[in-house]
Amino acid sequence: MLDGLRDYTGSILVFGIPLAAGAALFIWRHQNLARRGVTVSALCTNTARDAKGLVTLRLMYEVDGRQYHRNSMPYQFPPIGVGQRLDIIYDAKTPEYAEVVEQRGRGRVPWFVGGIALLFLVLLGLAHL
Repeated sequence: MLDGLRDYTGSILVFGIPLAAGAALFIWRHQNLARRGVTVSALCTNTARDAKGLVTLRLMYEVDGRQYHRNSMPYQFPPIGVGQRLDIIYDAKTPEYAEVVEQRGRGRVPWFVGGIALLFLVLLGLAHL
């Protein structure tokens, strides 16, 4: 039944392993922010518009007297401009890792992608038994 997967061994390994590893990294980061995240107000220091008209905000926040900078994900309609503030959440253990609070998802996509990648890798292993 799984013999057909043997023809796709290379493709499944080339795509499945990086997808599973990438999903694991995103899940790990998401869980770290959920457990030990600290919310602070970040100052917008710059904006940049790309060729599609989307705007990325350059945000500056401070942790224990040290400044950190973070770019937001692109906005079609940015909620703030230069000189205004926006809440971000940073990892208390690794303050340079931060996300804009309103852009933070529920973290379901990495679980879904990682689950599919692991399923293919397990099926591939079963096909080679």
